[in-house]
Amino acid sequence: MSGTSQFRLLTLHYGFYQLSVALAGGFVGAYLMKLGFSLPAALIAYAGLLTARFGLRFIALGVVRRLGYRSTMAIGAALGALQFLPLMRADEPIWLMAWLLVVSLAESLYWPVYHSAAAVTGGGASRGRELGVRTAVGALVGVVGPLAGGILLERFGPALDFSIAAALSLLSVVPLMLMRGVDAGPVPSMRESMRGIDRSGIATFAADGWMASGLALAWPMVLFTSLGSHYEAFGLANAAAGLVGAVAGLTCGRAIDRGRRDGYLVLVCAALALGFALRACASWSPVAATIANASGAAVMGLYVPVLMSVIYDRAKQSGAAYQFHFSAEAGWDAGAASGCIAAALVAWATMVPSLAVLPAALGIWAIYRCVHGQSVPAMPGFGVTHPAPAN
Repeated sequence: MSGTSQFRLLTLHYGFYQLSVALAGGFVGAYLMKLGFSLPAALIAYAGLLTARFGLRFIALGVVRRLGYRSTMAIGAALGALQFLPLMRADEPIWLMAWLLVVSLAESLYWPVYHSAAAVTGGGASRGRELGVRTAVGALVGVVGPLAGGILLERFGPALDFSIAAALSLLSVVPLMLMRGVDAGPVPSMRESMRGIDRSGIATFAADGWMASGLALAWPMVLFTSLGSHYEAFGLANAAAGLVGAVAGLTCGRAIDRGRRDGYLVLVCAALALGFALRACASWSPVAATIANASGAAVMGLYVPVLMSVIYDRAKQSGAAYQFHFSAEAGWDAGAASGCIAAALVAWATMVPSLAVLPAALGIWAIYRCVHGQSVPAMPGFGVTHPAPAN
């Protein structure tokens, strides 16, 4: 099977998986608020999830070593489908804890392996185009998913919407099973996972996680309340944003392949700063919230290819992509969890929901410092002795 076929199957998997996320996963914060959670409480719940995910990743090492990369990624996606059962009753503490445990375990298995597979599948001179395609696929799925999810939740209730999302998550496993084994390097032991780490990669992901606490976790809940807590209006706003993000992702991906990453980085950082300012005003105007959401999607369509082209190139050339992403994802969890706590404190102290996104703006400077002028150094500390089984 050629590298192109591998990339296509991985992208097909990503499309189904992201459709599940867009259909229901993107509404989780809104659903928690419908259950009666305040914004600070929901953010603290997310911080708890991320903290649990940080710890459970060490269990994931044993699973990957025993089952291999492809099977572990499939198990993670399948486990993600189970989250909707406890989520239905997340207003009860026991079911909330069950939801946090299922999601954190599923994601600790899935994301490091997925990013490792994406790093070693394709790349080179076409890395920017591939990331642009992936970003565009995610963004286009983000048009259909929110529209359908908003209608299903508003008119038919969460049971049907969550069931369809679970089925799509399970369906996403099929392309993974058609792939050949993923060569993401040897699997580290727990001790080896702490040695030879790429500090720049961890710092970059930590900064990205800190910003995501505002952009991907706090902001959707702010937008939902700004639009009157209506699922359909929320879905429509996200669908419009998805269309804008798809165009931006393709444009930036091709520019990266032409060697213009640093130029786009300056543009992205300036646009991120403006986007945070717009979001901070969203509590006072539904129109401002909708504009901020659409413009933010355009920025993310530029931001994701810029950031991940650096990360994937470093991971692939390290020769140990899984160890790289295992460590980098730990940085992401730490950054996002601490960012959620900061956002919750701001929301609680100010009583203005939209101001909760502002702490995340501090990550812009860190992202610029981490990504600007990046090259891919040799990483002699990598090189562990536990190969993953072929599967």
